[in-house]
Amino acid sequence: MFLDRLLAHNRPLIDAVVTAHQAGELLANTYVVDLDTVARNAAAIADAARSRGLSTYVMAKQYGRNPDVTRTAIEAGLGPVVAVDTACVSAAVRHGLPVGHVGHLVQPHRGSEDFVVGAAPEVVTVFSLDAARRIGAAALRRGGPPVSVLLRVHGEGDRFYFGHGGGFPAADVEAAARAVDAIEGVAVHGVTTFPALLADPDHRRIAATPNLTTLVAAADRLRAAGFDIRQVNAPGTTSARSLAIAADAGATHVEPGNAIHGTTPLHVFSEDAPEQPAIVYVTEVSHADGDDAYAFAAGHYIDKVLGDFRLTALVGRDAATATGGERVAHVDTAPDGAIHYYTVLRDARRLDIRPGDTVVMCFRPQAFVTRGRTQAVSGLHAAGGAPVWGSRYDAEARIVEDAS
Repeated sequence: MFLDRLLAHNRPLIDAVVTAHQAGELLANTYVVDLDTVARNAAAIADAARSRGLSTYVMAKQYGRNPDVTRTAIEAGLGPVVAVDTACVSAAVRHGLPVGHVGHLVQPHRGSEDFVVGAAPEVVTVFSLDAARRIGAAALRRGGPPVSVLLRVHGEGDRFYFGHGGGFPAADVEAAARAVDAIEGVAVHGVTTFPALLADPDHRRIAATPNLTTLVAAADRLRAAGFDIRQVNAPGTTSARSLAIAADAGATHVEPGNAIHGTTPLHVFSEDAPEQPAIVYVTEVSHADGDDAYAFAAGHYIDKVLGDFRLTALVGRDAATATGGERVAHVDTAPDGAIHYYTVLRDARRLDIRPGDTVVMCFRPQAFVTRGRTQAVSGLHAAGGAPVWGSRYDAEARIVEDAS
């Protein structure tokens, strides 16, 4: 999906991963992230956010919560981590990274409340009074201040992905806020939804969803009712170029994720988008099967936010071959519901694709739901510099010592 853009703007990343894999220094089934490009991307987003009066949280799930990447993004000016689930909280705490937002999209489960509160997040999103009571009880047990909570709100006509629904009806948001605020140990701090922005492929642009209108209206009503609303959290398709939409509508916080490594829909629509591709999925040809070949794919998952598209991969035994254009293979992936053991590289015999060849793909990842590794690299863009490789991590940001 982003392979042409990668070839145009970050060929050093391709060269580095092919060279390292062929030398046995980089393992198959690894998402590799270019820290220098991440730093530039994050700085561009942070500068744009500041100019619009927006605060940011870093969404780390896409790149497998790799702490080297998160730390680089924060050092470049972005805010603390948004933990999409409690495993993201664990990853941040394990590596000493600050936690900003917990509970959106996945609510803290029973038994996790003390851990979540102990991570000292700025805010916790609650979808229900039950969740608010459990968080409040944990705050009381720990003896700390009340936890600031965001109400997840929804209104008629709002759009949600499958499995993302829930929250408080916006039509009754004042009553919901009063009920939550009456719970000892929590205090209403703001509202959130997802997605506030989405890609419009027909017009090749990023546009506000009805959710954003619902969100801002809920915040306005709560302020009118006397609540001190500090946060109007509007995540979804966040990049430097889309921030104006959220800010102009009345948002206060956004949560950049794929933009950090240059893989949002805007990077398909717009050649001059400021963020550049900084992530690749690197794997290896396992074996041939007639005219085709199989590549290891335990880490394979593509977020098809723009629908189905034809996936291609660079394949080669050296960097020059991989980027030369003569070995661009069409890739077929496992259908929905099937296990990703392999992907199939079509027409491999004609392309002279062989076992052991390096396979490089660039797509919109969600590494945290895979069996893939992540590894950061720096030093690719300095004249005469050599790549500096970070530690290998699994999808929950635990260091991987072996070659599994």
